[in-house]
Amino acid sequence: MNDTHVYPSLEEGVLRLYRHAVAERRWEVAECLMCALEQLAKAEPDCEASVEQGYLCIGGRRHHFNF
Repeated sequence: MNDTHVYPSLEEGVLRLYRHAVAERRWEVAECLMCALEQLAKAEPDCEASVEQGYLCIGGRRHHFNF
């Protein structure tokens, strides 16, 4: 196994999965992933940008979530 592979941060990985879930209209999964992003942002304010990107990703589809 190659140890030089660079893995994204947890924040980047969750955001990538969130976008994938939204693209596939997997709303329950996307909601859980958004909650994870929000928890990361609480612990580390620099993650707030990812939360904002996530909300922008859903745009007009927000009504599918149980906020």
